[in-house]
Amino acid sequence: MKSVLFTLCLFISVTVSEISMLSIKIGAPKTSLEKIKLEKVADDGDMVKYRTQNGNDFSVTTENGKVVFMENDWLQDPKGTQPLLPGLTFGKTTLRDIRQKFGTNGFVHNHASHMETETHLIMLNCFEFDSPNNEILVTITKVAKNANVTEATVAQELKLDAVIIADKSYLDKIWGEEKTFDPNNKKIKL
Repeated sequence: MKSVLFTLCLFISVTVSEISMLSIKIGAPKTSLEKIKLEKVADDGDMVKYRTQNGNDFSVTTENGKVVFMENDWLQDPKGTQPLLPGLTFGKTTLRDIRQKFGTNGFVHNHASHMETETHLIMLNCFEFDSPNNEILVTITKVAKNANVTEATVAQELKLDAVIIADKSYLDKIWGEEKTFDPNNKKIKL
Protein backbone atom coordinates (compact mmCIF):
# COMPACT_ATOMS: atom_id res chain seq x y z
CA MET A 1 0.00 0.00 0.00
CA LYS A 2 2.81 2.44 0.85
CA SER A 3 4.50 1.90 -2.52
CA VAL A 4 1.21 2.51 -4.37
CA LEU A 5 0.65 5.73 -2.40
CA PHE A 6 4.27 6.86 -3.05
CA THR A 7 3.89 6.14 -6.79
CA LEU A 8 0.60 8.05 -6.92
CA CYS A 9 2.13 11.06 -5.11
CA LEU A 10 5.15 10.99 -7.42
CA PHE A 11 2.88 10.88 -10.50
CA ILE A 12 0.80 13.80 -9.24
CA SER A 13 3.86 15.94 -8.46
CA VAL A 14 5.39 15.24 -11.88
CA THR A 15 2.10 16.00 -13.64
CA VAL A 16 1.45 19.22 -11.72
CA SER A 17 4.97 20.57 -12.20
CA GLU A 18 5.25 19.81 -15.93
CA ILE A 19 6.16 22.98 -17.77
CA SER A 20 4.80 22.54 -21.25
CA MET A 21 2.20 23.58 -23.78
CA LEU A 22 0.41 20.78 -25.63
CA SER A 23 3.01 18.44 -24.05
CA ILE A 24 5.84 20.31 -25.82
CA LYS A 25 8.66 21.41 -23.52
CA ILE A 26 11.51 23.86 -23.85
CA GLY A 27 14.57 21.97 -25.08
CA ALA A 28 12.50 19.26 -26.79
CA PRO A 29 13.71 18.20 -30.24
CA LYS A 30 12.05 19.85 -33.21
CA THR A 31 10.70 16.43 -34.19
CA SER A 32 8.41 16.57 -31.12
CA LEU A 33 6.26 19.06 -33.07
CA GLU A 34 5.13 16.15 -35.25
CA LYS A 35 2.79 15.03 -32.46
CA ILE A 36 0.83 18.32 -32.61
CA LYS A 37 -2.36 17.54 -34.48
CA LEU A 38 -3.57 21.10 -35.05
CA GLU A 39 -4.01 23.11 -38.23
CA LYS A 40 -0.77 24.84 -39.27
CA VAL A 41 -1.36 28.45 -40.22
CA ALA A 42 2.30 29.39 -40.83
CA ASP A 43 5.63 27.60 -41.15
CA ASP A 44 8.90 29.37 -41.90
CA GLY A 45 11.15 26.51 -40.86
CA ASP A 46 12.23 27.80 -37.44
CA MET A 47 8.77 29.00 -36.39
CA VAL A 48 5.54 27.08 -36.80
CA LYS A 49 2.17 28.61 -35.92
CA TYR A 50 -0.89 26.46 -35.21
CA ARG A 51 -4.57 27.26 -34.63
CA THR A 52 -5.70 25.78 -31.30
CA GLN A 53 -9.02 24.01 -30.86
CA ASN A 54 -10.46 27.07 -29.11
CA GLY A 55 -9.44 29.35 -32.01
CA ASN A 56 -6.25 30.92 -30.66
CA ASP A 57 -2.71 30.86 -32.02
CA PHE A 58 0.10 28.67 -30.71
CA SER A 59 3.57 29.39 -32.10
CA VAL A 60 6.70 27.31 -31.54
CA THR A 61 10.19 28.56 -32.36
CA THR A 62 13.14 26.21 -32.66
CA GLU A 63 16.84 26.94 -32.79
CA ASN A 64 19.55 24.38 -33.52
CA GLY A 65 16.87 21.67 -33.69
CA LYS A 66 15.43 22.38 -30.20
CA VAL A 67 12.31 24.18 -28.95
CA VAL A 68 13.33 27.55 -27.44
CA PHE A 69 10.12 29.63 -27.47
CA MET A 70 6.38 28.88 -27.32
CA GLU A 71 3.65 31.51 -27.44
CA ASN A 72 -0.11 31.16 -27.02
CA ASP A 73 -1.99 34.26 -28.24
CA TRP A 74 -5.62 35.06 -27.52
CA LEU A 75 -7.47 36.06 -30.70
CA GLN A 76 -10.16 37.87 -28.65
CA ASP A 77 -12.96 35.31 -29.10
CA PRO A 78 -14.91 35.11 -25.80
CA LYS A 79 -15.25 31.33 -26.37
CA GLY A 80 -11.44 30.94 -26.46
CA THR A 81 -10.39 32.35 -23.10
CA GLN A 82 -8.56 29.24 -21.85
CA PRO A 83 -4.82 29.45 -22.56
CA LEU A 84 -2.59 26.40 -22.88
CA LEU A 85 -1.41 26.99 -19.29
CA PRO A 86 -3.69 26.17 -16.35
CA GLY A 87 -4.79 28.70 -13.75
CA LEU A 88 -4.99 31.72 -16.08
CA THR A 89 -7.80 33.13 -18.25
CA PHE A 90 -7.37 35.31 -21.33
CA GLY A 91 -9.21 38.61 -21.05
CA LYS A 92 -9.97 38.08 -17.37
CA THR A 93 -6.78 37.38 -15.39
CA THR A 94 -5.20 40.72 -14.50
CA LEU A 95 -1.60 41.63 -13.85
CA ARG A 96 -2.63 42.08 -10.21
CA ASP A 97 -3.99 38.48 -10.18
CA ILE A 98 -0.73 37.21 -11.68
CA ARG A 99 1.35 39.06 -9.07
CA GLN A 100 -0.82 37.61 -6.29
CA LYS A 101 -0.67 34.08 -7.73
CA PHE A 102 3.13 34.06 -7.90
CA GLY A 103 3.87 36.36 -4.94
CA THR A 104 6.10 38.55 -7.10
CA ASN A 105 6.06 40.92 -10.05
CA GLY A 106 8.96 38.89 -11.47
CA PHE A 107 11.21 40.87 -13.75
CA VAL A 108 11.27 42.66 -17.07
CA HIS A 109 13.79 42.73 -19.86
CA ASN A 110 14.68 46.41 -20.03
CA HIS A 111 14.39 46.50 -23.82
CA ALA A 112 11.14 44.50 -23.93
CA SER A 113 9.17 45.52 -20.85
CA HIS A 114 6.23 47.18 -22.58
CA MET A 115 4.87 48.27 -25.92
CA GLU A 116 2.30 50.75 -27.09
CA THR A 117 0.05 50.51 -30.09
CA GLU A 118 -2.31 53.26 -31.23
CA THR A 119 -4.99 51.76 -29.00
CA HIS A 120 -3.32 49.74 -26.20
CA LEU A 121 -0.61 49.66 -23.55
CA ILE A 122 0.99 46.19 -23.42
CA MET A 123 3.13 44.90 -20.54
CA LEU A 124 5.51 41.91 -20.59
CA ASN A 125 6.25 40.45 -17.15
CA CYS A 126 8.71 37.56 -16.79
CA PHE A 127 8.86 34.86 -14.14
CA GLU A 128 11.56 32.22 -13.72
CA PHE A 129 10.18 28.74 -13.14
CA ASP A 130 11.51 26.71 -10.24
CA SER A 131 12.97 24.04 -12.51
CA PRO A 132 16.40 22.94 -13.70
CA ASN A 133 15.51 23.65 -17.35
CA ASN A 134 15.86 27.48 -17.28
CA GLU A 135 12.31 28.15 -18.52
CA ILE A 136 10.84 31.62 -18.26
CA LEU A 137 7.12 32.39 -18.21
CA VAL A 138 6.20 35.66 -19.89
CA THR A 139 2.72 37.04 -19.31
CA ILE A 140 1.54 39.63 -21.79
CA THR A 141 -1.21 41.86 -20.49
CA LYS A 142 -2.89 44.81 -22.15
CA VAL A 143 -5.27 47.65 -21.46
CA ALA A 144 -6.95 50.11 -23.82
CA LYS A 145 -5.33 53.54 -23.78
CA ASN A 146 -8.74 55.17 -23.51
CA ALA A 147 -9.54 53.20 -20.32
CA ASN A 148 -9.84 55.38 -17.26
CA VAL A 149 -6.83 54.03 -15.36
CA THR A 150 -4.30 55.56 -13.03
CA GLU A 151 -0.90 54.35 -11.90
CA ALA A 152 -2.62 52.92 -8.83
CA THR A 153 -5.27 51.00 -10.81
CA VAL A 154 -3.44 49.96 -13.99
CA ALA A 155 -2.42 46.51 -12.64
CA GLN A 156 -6.06 45.57 -12.09
CA GLU A 157 -6.98 46.74 -15.59
CA LEU A 158 -4.15 45.05 -17.54
CA LYS A 159 -5.73 41.76 -18.76
CA LEU A 160 -3.99 38.61 -19.99
CA ASP A 161 -3.61 38.56 -23.78
CA ALA A 162 -0.81 36.02 -24.37
CA VAL A 163 1.52 33.63 -22.53
CA ILE A 164 5.03 32.57 -23.46
CA ILE A 165 7.31 29.84 -22.18
CA ALA A 166 10.87 30.35 -23.37
CA ASP A 167 14.44 29.33 -22.78
CA LYS A 168 16.17 31.90 -20.56
CA SER A 169 19.26 32.27 -22.77
CA TYR A 170 17.11 32.60 -25.91
CA LEU A 171 15.16 35.49 -24.35
CA ASP A 172 18.43 37.14 -23.30
CA LYS A 173 19.58 36.87 -26.91
CA ILE A 174 16.46 38.38 -28.48
CA TRP A 175 15.45 40.88 -25.76
CA GLY A 176 18.83 41.68 -24.18
CA GLU A 177 20.46 40.64 -20.93
CA GLU A 178 19.62 43.84 -19.00
CA LYS A 179 16.75 43.20 -16.60
CA THR A 180 14.97 44.93 -13.75
CA PHE A 181 13.84 42.60 -10.94
CA ASP A 182 11.04 43.03 -8.44
CA PRO A 183 12.56 43.28 -4.92
CA ASN A 184 10.40 40.25 -4.05
CA ASN A 185 11.48 38.26 -7.11
CA LYS A 186 11.45 34.49 -6.62
CA LYS A 187 11.11 31.37 -8.71
CA ILE A 188 7.56 30.23 -9.39
CA LYS A 189 5.54 27.06 -9.81
CA LEU A 190 2.37 26.72 -11.89
